[in-house]
Amino acid sequence: MSVKSIELELPEDLYVKIGTVASEHFETEHEYMREVISDSIREELELKDLKRQIASKYARDEISYESLKTLLGSKEAERLTTYKETILESLLEADEVAKRLKA
Repeated sequence: MSVKSIELELPEDLYVKIGTVASEHFETEHEYMREVISDSIREELELKDLKRQIASKYARDEISYESLKTLLGSKEAERLTTYKETILESLLEADEVAKRLKA
């Protein structure tokens, strides 16, 4: 596996805290930070996948707007509702155009 490095400047107090926590895990600062970053990225990707699954269920009318809002928050629910409505309107317009072309 190819390895790349990142230089990171941290406030001294944060660096000391990282060292303290790392030692509690019997790891070096480097090992601990690699693990923290890896875990954070994995969790972020899992969260994005979960959001996609929820959005798909909403798009297929398998969950309500209220459930969507509870799961993703008002802002995200409103954004997805706008997307869904825009797509549905576009599909209806495309159907109308197709009907006119057939006539």
